[in-house]
Amino acid sequence: MIKEKRYARILEIIKQEKLVTIQDLSKQLGVSYMTITRDLEDLEIHGNLHRIRGGAVSIVEDSEIIPRLSKLYDPQLDPNYQKKISIGRYVAANFISEGDYITIEAGTTASSLIPFLNQSNLTILTNGLLTSMMVAPIIRNVTLICSGGILIETGAFIGPQAEDFFSKYKVKKAFLGAQGLTIEDGFTDPTPLYMRLKHVMKQNAEKVIVMVDSSKIGVRSLLQVLSIEDVDTIVTDSGADSEIISILQNKGLDLRIVTD
Repeated sequence: MIKEKRYARILEIIKQEKLVTIQDLSKQLGVSYMTITRDLEDLEIHGNLHRIRGGAVSIVEDSEIIPRLSKLYDPQLDPNYQKKISIGRYVAANFISEGDYITIEAGTTASSLIPFLNQSNLTILTNGLLTSMMVAPIIRNVTLICSGGILIETGAFIGPQAEDFFSKYKVKKAFLGAQGLTIEDGFTDPTPLYMRLKHVMKQNAEKVIVMVDSSKIGVRSLLQVLSIEDVDTIVTDSGADSEIISILQNKGLDLRIVTD
């Protein structure tokens, strides 16, 4: 399909659906994710739509906050975007079952699994504003419950209200991220209020899966939010430091390396 016809079809779809994902457009038009991403970028430049992480929204239905959010969370600005997409695709295919109750933490890595969800009757808990928006296209197949709390610039709700929310729900699996992972300090994050929230998420999940792309491995952030022993599985990509990977494997951790 030539570019002009793709553009016309994308605009037709977004006019009907109001919000579309890169995954859905790729399937409907039979082209790659990267082609759709470039198409959405061109269409946004010409004022036809607003991009959000993982897709786009109709400019007619949009509010003034959406352009600001779409710029802030533009996947094209993330050099590790493709790594996160590979991790998200793997996690969605291998860790989520029909009817699961799951927590998806706010953040680009944990939320990267959302475009690949095709399981039905899911219940999703999240503290993410943008994470919630990503779930919107599949809302007919899932139940979404959002925490509220103090909204920080990363698009995450944190603080006592968010902690109280997650303390009330029991989930099968919690999908979390981190800004850093070292053998000495475990999982680290620059936001102090996030430490208590992650612990609440962990305590009320039967299984904790941490998704970290290779750029985070060997990196230390401000403070520990989880120890290595707190998690059941780590999912990363093949660019991870081999020495650290070997040490983690020797600890008996369930470590998954995504190769595509």
